[in-house]
Amino acid sequence: MRGSHFAIAIAFVSACGGNDGTKLPMADYCNPLGVNHCMTPWPSSAFEVADATSATGRRLALTSDALPHTENDDPIDPTIWNQADGFSAAAPIVMSFDGGVSIANLADPLHIEKSITADSPTVIVDMMTGEKIAHFAEVDAPSEATPDHQALYIRPAQRLTGGHRYAVAIKTSLKRKDGADLARPPGFQALLDNAKTSHPLLEAMRPRFGDVLAALETAGVSQDQLLVAWDFTVESDAFIRTDMTTARDRAVAALDGATQNYTILSDGPVDSVIARKITGTFDAPLFLTNDGAFADRTILARDAAGLPVFQKMYRAPFTAIVPACAYTSPTPVGMFVYGHGLLGQADQVASGAVRATAGDLCMVVVGTDMRGMSSPDVGAVARALTNLTYSDEVFEVQVQGIVNHIALARAMRTTMAQTLFVDAANGNKVLVDPTKVYYYGLSQGGIFGATVMAYDPTITRGVLGVGAANYSMMLERSADWPTYKAIMMGAYPDPLDVVLAMNLMQTRWDKTEPSGIANDLTKGIGTPPKQILLQIAVGDEQVPNIASEWEARSAGFPVLGPSVEVGYGLTQMTAPLAGGSALVYYDGGAPMPPITNVPAPDTGQHDLTRNQPAAKRQMGDFYATGMLVDECTDAGPCLCADGKCN
Repeated sequence: MRGSHFAIAIAFVSACGGNDGTKLPMADYCNPLGVNHCMTPWPSSAFEVADATSATGRRLALTSDALPHTENDDPIDPTIWNQADGFSAAAPIVMSFDGGVSIANLADPLHIEKSITADSPTVIVDMMTGEKIAHFAEVDAPSEATPDHQALYIRPAQRLTGGHRYAVAIKTSLKRKDGADLARPPGFQALLDNAKTSHPLLEAMRPRFGDVLAALETAGVSQDQLLVAWDFTVESDAFIRTDMTTARDRAVAALDGATQNYTILSDGPVDSVIARKITGTFDAPLFLTNDGAFADRTILARDAAGLPVFQKMYRAPFTAIVPACAYTSPTPVGMFVYGHGLLGQADQVASGAVRATAGDLCMVVVGTDMRGMSSPDVGAVARALTNLTYSDEVFEVQVQGIVNHIALARAMRTTMAQTLFVDAANGNKVLVDPTKVYYYGLSQGGIFGATVMAYDPTITRGVLGVGAANYSMMLERSADWPTYKAIMMGAYPDPLDVVLAMNLMQTRWDKTEPSGIANDLTKGIGTPPKQILLQIAVGDEQVPNIASEWEARSAGFPVLGPSVEVGYGLTQMTAPLAGGSALVYYDGGAPMPPITNVPAPDTGQHDLTRNQPAAKRQMGDFYATGMLVDECTDAGPCLCADGKCN
């Protein structure tokens, strides 16, 4: 195991003498501003190089030596990460110190406003605008017993701006866990003293370092206050979105003019509410290698330019439910594409809550697998957790998952509307209106639903049930995380390695989860504008509210009021609202989860919104008219524990 790399680094420095400057206590491939881990501070321009061909003028330059190694000393291949023209717009900033740090004066998640005051020991500055960036800071609570391996997180309150350069400062007002002063990293001291070193990464950073100090000085942070400071570049939006926009556009081209066939595997009644449950497959454009098989090294097929390339049409699974009321409705009914939960499948369409919603709204519902994070992908997920070199088998494959949903929406508007959702006993009367296709997703489906909405060329209204963004923030706080963390720690037992591995994963996730598109979600990505209804439950134990609020701030959503909550940086607007998008809080009366990055106890709040009559009526209003209406009792806050959501 490499662990923090620093034992090896010290040996490296001792063995590689020379007289070309002061020697620092870390290997040449490690971040020269760190003290006890090769990668911290992270993200950092220490791992960037100039590249005039990129949108940002920068390119990542990671090495396998610098990245975490598994318990068996297997390295991570940095090749795919090094294609990026900057770091994640969503992942946290991470630093680590021997002995850990005190949380006494950090701006915690409940006091984000303190992060932009002069008293905050942590500072983020947008070097292109001079703006201080609101954030919260915390330590990695699960590694409390190993403070030498405990991360300090600095988490921006919303998505950073693509292509911008940021300065980060930690001030001397931050103290060790025991209250003592923290030592200034020797690499940073060498920069302040303008003392030459033998460290190639430090010397490469030096010419740009004056800009960092100047930006911080302008923001009110003087040099004598600095414990350590550094900069990094955020990847461009164009880089993040190129794979998905290319796959979407090529999928649409493959479907244009083609008849989208489907096959039926089963078709029968469910109960008095659902007249038909249909399972089958439908034609979707394939962009994966290995004929899309669930197998090792199934990844995106790429052309000579490195872009996703259409392979053929293949058969993706679907499950549909048709409510009995569709057969008696005087007019054709609407439909929605359904997004399933964590590592689920299309058949979640037939779950109790979705069946009830289909009946209450009298709408046909169809779902498919979110390839990359569906049940058949579990093996690939486990493989990625045990060696990040193989994470492309998850993150690249998710592009196919988004394409599957776009292809499904087209099938619903065309062949399924014309020949599947018909009343065979009444002359094949068409039951659905192909112009009324919407989106509804729950949990994982609420998360990735934002991405489906952003890229889908025709769906303009979508409901995200407990939607959120930024997996690197939400996973650790989710009740689902312990299982996956245990798998990862079997390969990467150092808690700091796990933290930084999650950060690397977020960089890849940005291409498909809403962190990559949140700032332009309502505009659409090469599509018509979108309307989003984001319904969340206060104290959700699986999708934490801070991640939902992060998405809402990044997307510019208001809170539909009157509301029981209004998160930091969000604006309350009184219902009803004509057009637009909004976040709606539903309160089931459960105690709030811990504010630290530990899994929340199970309180049942994750399932709250899907079962509330008011939430379903709100969905119906939204789909039918685009209006955002407060359907809770007396048009007041949605206090479900008091019966206000009936």
